[in-house]
Amino acid sequence: MAPSQSVNPPPVDLLGYGKLPLEVARNKGIWPAPHYQHSLVACARWETESVVEWLTYHRSIGFDHVYLYCNDDDPTALYEAVMPFIIAEKPFVTFHHYRYVGEQFQMYRHFLRHHVHETRWLMFLDIDEFVCLPGSNDISSVSTRFGADHDAVYLNWCGYGYGGHVERPGGSVLRHYRHRESGASPFTKILAKAEAVSYRRACENPHVAIHHDLFGLGAPLRACNMLGESMEGYYNNFPDHAWSFLNADNRRERLVQAGYIAHFNIRSEQDFARRVARGCQGDFAAQTHWQNKNVQERAEYHAATNAVLDTYLSDYWEAMIGKGWQTSIVPCSQWDLLSRGKRATQSSTMHQGSRDDDASRAVSGFLTGHPQHHTTLEDNPWWMVDLEVLSHIHQIMIFNRLDGVMERLASFKVEVSHDRIIWKTIIDRQDGPVFGGLDGTPFNWIDEAGVLGRFVRVTIPGRQVYLQTDQIEIFGRPFSLDDFKAANAPD
Repeated sequence: MAPSQSVNPPPVDLLGYGKLPLEVARNKGIWPAPHYQHSLVACARWETESVVEWLTYHRSIGFDHVYLYCNDDDPTALYEAVMPFIIAEKPFVTFHHYRYVGEQFQMYRHFLRHHVHETRWLMFLDIDEFVCLPGSNDISSVSTRFGADHDAVYLNWCGYGYGGHVERPGGSVLRHYRHRESGASPFTKILAKAEAVSYRRACENPHVAIHHDLFGLGAPLRACNMLGESMEGYYNNFPDHAWSFLNADNRRERLVQAGYIAHFNIRSEQDFARRVARGCQGDFAAQTHWQNKNVQERAEYHAATNAVLDTYLSDYWEAMIGKGWQTSIVPCSQWDLLSRGKRATQSSTMHQGSRDDDASRAVSGFLTGHPQHHTTLEDNPWWMVDLEVLSHIHQIMIFNRLDGVMERLASFKVEVSHDRIIWKTIIDRQDGPVFGGLDGTPFNWIDEAGVLGRFVRVTIPGRQVYLQTDQIEIFGRPFSLDDFKAANAPD
């Protein structure tokens, strides 16, 4: 067994404790050049499920680093969740575990001592808070706009409601919660220049909530809100003075339009008790009031935080994750696939079995790159599928064989019918360029309005020609009488 050891920091480092950030002290009072432009500092307890979305979202709006302080009893679950952000040549996350529950301010002071010099701008933000910047979605737009004349920019909270959930639904926060308060609420979070957040004063004033208000440290400060208005004195006689300020001049709504902190603190009926069960030690002591709310108080809280439908954040996130569809090798459709497994037939077959059996292979849903159905050599060969019900047909993809003679589909006609008697031509392709299929280049026809029909027929015009495809996919939706009436209503 190795002998026991005592590990002590150099005395010079301890002598400077509570006075200057460590690297600033080592650098004889000179602040080194920062590594990052905009950083978040977060204390996380019981946030493993939400942290990846939170990190990814804030990375998407321009934050280039996060200092994450894990306050869980066991840090391994949270660490595992954020490992992809840590294990990199340039990690997005600096991870620390602090085992004393609720010592949030001490975690902030640890950051100010060890890391504040690494960033130009910082914000103390919780995992249930999302910086929302309507229009820009870019944190640099805030620092660029206000940074020349201000040391700090205060962003007000706006609480989002529980959405009627008895239990947390799991998964995305941004997609599940879309109702909020009618405007900004009094508490704020701050985007501040690193040198404006005094480590010495934070140590001298250990109970000042520096994540909400920096004026409490007593240092000169040029601070504004997202409307450019001075925030000096804002927290005097809090929250009465703050409410008076917010309720004047339509300021609550204007602040939400300018940029705010979306606060998802109560995400289900169970969250009232959950916030207390998470721990109320130290700086978390204020959490006890949630469990003490009676039925009427909870109902009033829900009414206030579910007052307005606001889909901005959910739409932004849907657009972000929707980019996954843009990576599809084979084009995808926004409509349902109507043709798979439906009864089909064709004018003739070169394969064993019936014409219907051969034709049905074109709607099997399996791509091979080879001709799965094949007519004989004949005049104007055709293939047809029965969608079984009248449908709005919005999209048709035809997948060509890739093993040769792809030019056989240079010309074709596609028709739709309600009854197989009266046909309407929707595609008339004549000597078009060669297209593929399984490789990601099928013929792709789209009609946003949709064409009504139950039967779809493909014909190769000409004498003594073949019809053969790998697969034919027809997308759309069942017929809607209301949609039909609306589309055909007189102007």
